[in-house]
Amino acid sequence: MTSESPFPRSSTPYQSQPKSDSQSILDALPVVVWQADTQGQVISLSARWQTLTGRTPTDSLGKAFWDAVKEEEHSRQQWQTACHRQQPFVIYFDLCQNNGIPQPIVAQGEPLRNEHNQLTGWVGTLQPTNTLTSSQTELVYSQKFLQAVLDSLSNGIVACDAQGVLTLFNRTTQELHGGPCRPIPAEQWAQHYDLYQTDSITPLAHNDNPLYQALQGRSVQNFEMVIKPSQQPPRSILVNGEPIIAEDGHKLGAVVALQDITQRKQTELELQNSEERWQLALQGTGDGLFDWNIVTNEAFISLQWKQTLGYDDHEVENSFEGWRQLLHPDDLEEVAAALEAHLQQNMPRYTAEFRMRCKDGSYKWILARGQTQWDDHGQPTRMIGSHQDITRQKQAEQKLAQLNQELESRVNSRTAELEAVNHQNKALLAQEQIARQQAEAAKAEIELYERIIHKIQLGFLVWHSPDLERGETLQLVATNPAAEHILSTELHNRIGHQMREIFPDFTQQYPHILRLLLQVIQEQHPRSIENVPFTLPNGEENIFSLRAFPLPGDCVGVAFENITPQKRTEAALSLIEQRYQTVIDRVKEVIFQTDIHGSWTFLSSAWTELTGYDVGESIGRSLAQLVTSETEQQKWQDVFNHFVQEKGAFLNHKIEIWTKDRERRWLNIRVVPLPNIDGITVGTLGAINDITEFLQT
Repeated sequence: MTSESPFPRSSTPYQSQPKSDSQSILDALPVVVWQADTQGQVISLSARWQTLTGRTPTDSLGKAFWDAVKEEEHSRQQWQTACHRQQPFVIYFDLCQNNGIPQPIVAQGEPLRNEHNQLTGWVGTLQPTNTLTSSQTELVYSQKFLQAVLDSLSNGIVACDAQGVLTLFNRTTQELHGGPCRPIPAEQWAQHYDLYQTDSITPLAHNDNPLYQALQGRSVQNFEMVIKPSQQPPRSILVNGEPIIAEDGHKLGAVVALQDITQRKQTELELQNSEERWQLALQGTGDGLFDWNIVTNEAFISLQWKQTLGYDDHEVENSFEGWRQLLHPDDLEEVAAALEAHLQQNMPRYTAEFRMRCKDGSYKWILARGQTQWDDHGQPTRMIGSHQDITRQKQAEQKLAQLNQELESRVNSRTAELEAVNHQNKALLAQEQIARQQAEAAKAEIELYERIIHKIQLGFLVWHSPDLERGETLQLVATNPAAEHILSTELHNRIGHQMREIFPDFTQQYPHILRLLLQVIQEQHPRSIENVPFTLPNGEENIFSLRAFPLPGDCVGVAFENITPQKRTEAALSLIEQRYQTVIDRVKEVIFQTDIHGSWTFLSSAWTELTGYDVGESIGRSLAQLVTSETEQQKWQDVFNHFVQEKGAFLNHKIEIWTKDRERRWLNIRVVPLPNIDGITVGTLGAINDITEFLQT
């Protein structure tokens, strides 16, 4: 598009002057026609604008244009991002009509260029979505569907366009970074979004950024880094990314998937520490270890086991036969009987004392202990145990046997004393163990409570009522960090203050809400309070959902969350489908859609990799048909039906299924409702994650 605009060429388009023919034509159109400068500032609006908003075009130019837009800051950011890219765009936002009801609007824009292809401004239209054609309505629905799919993923998704401008953050990415997507150049990504190398100290270099690598045309596989938002704890992230290439080979941008592996890293560290403790414990006991594979007759015999008898590692064969050859012939029959009794499960543990030949030809007494594993048919498969050198103990026993009878009474007396001391020690140890368990239980309970209060994503406030007839006198008793974040208000230093001091406007405007909180205390019954309006300190209007419940001492707990609707996507369907299809194909989770009865209507290709069933043969079937037992099949169907009928917001469920090869797999299923354009639930969509290996670990 060139700079030949249909607008009148005037620096003040709506001054009192006769309308041109072209302006009269624009004013007669059933849509708002707008024009903006190179920075995206609106400089002209057609007369249809006043019909939609009740504001005159002359009073709505420049920054005043955004006074008529609901969620002004978010919508302005979409607009500026689109203008920065200097490409045709389609975005969606709500206009505030003169009757106070938000009107969904689709905004379309085209760049104006001169003969040198330089940007000279913008021109476009604003049109209510209820006037769109069926194909346009389908575009809106598809965009909502794709955005819902992305927001249901547990992985974060980030994408940029071919110029390196960030264009997509899904909900998980925003949670990881603690903020929304910003249209900043690639060289500022690492600094703005707090990206670090795995040492959590060294900032991630611009050229090492995985999204930048993908933008350069490289495939990024299993790249690890750390995100350190200022208001959140550091998170270890595993990144995979690919460039986004159109069918004609033209590069459209790049996309990466972010997997939070913080818990896995902590588990690996704990396993490493546990392994080190185990090795130190073995070295401290001085015992030798053996691990005997009964099926193959192979065995692992530790070096310390061999060194106890004076052998080097290579001088004793690692097998049952290598052990048997060193056994004293006189002890062979008794040891074989003890071993057979244990292998036949007549004895719960293997214990035996015998002599073994040392390298110098002498014999040492050995105390052997072991435990066996059996298969499903009761056949022994593996034994693990230890050898302890008790030669000195045996020698002491022999010397004690040689003592004359004169010492017997002294020995018996000393034995009685030792038994009394041992009994006393055992009693003390038992008391200490009970005290330690009680302390650990109390500590765990306190830590659990603190984690719930401080880590929960819902806002949480506790109020005390000194006067059950006056709601404005409610005093703040406790809060959590999420409450301060959601309300954008510091509350921890307002403990003890009354509600009318902390939230004066809310107290005056909504006294009926305060009366409901007092009723919860008086009636001692919890209550849900929906659609509660609240104005943040920055003037932004939000809607909250409250759950109030009685607490001891004339107190009421209030858990709340922001339920302000999510906004529509920012890009046209053709470009979104290419980008998002690339995202879905890269994600290892199964993305699905069902009807209201639970039958599949859509499955991503990861379904075949997970279950062995082709997508085509699975469409129209239900997940319940793969569940391993009839009881669990009915349980899943009941849970699904209840979720759909009760119009739940989110469902997270674990279930065990059969694959096509009759392999058991554990799945974690996350489901959200799928509404049609009228808001009626017509099915569900979500993601399936294979957690079999995680549960086994």
